[in-house]
Amino acid sequence: MVGLGNSRRGMKSPPLLIAALVACMIILGFKYWIASSHNVDLQSRIMELERKVRRAAAERGAVELKKNEFQGELEKQREQIDKIQSLHGFQMENVHKVHQDEKGT
Repeated sequence: MVGLGNSRRGMKSPPLLIAALVACMIILGFKYWIASSHNVDLQSRIMELERKVRRAAAERGAVELKKNEFQGELEKQREQIDKIQSLHGFQMENVHKVHQDEKGT
């Protein structure tokens, strides 16, 4: 039984070791709190950036639609210009022929 008493006395932790462990726990807790708050800040920034990306994608889609509409209108106007130019060329040929016929007669 004397051996049991000695082993209990040897199990006692020195106060310096307990103080060091408590200090480590405090430091780790503080670092965890800092990392956690930093993580929350980063997550909020990510959510904000994702929101901006979605908004930009929607705006880009709207711009693409407008661009396609304008390209369609531009193509129609080019076709009209080509028709008008060909009609004008045809009329100029007729005027030129009439003018030559009048000179000939």
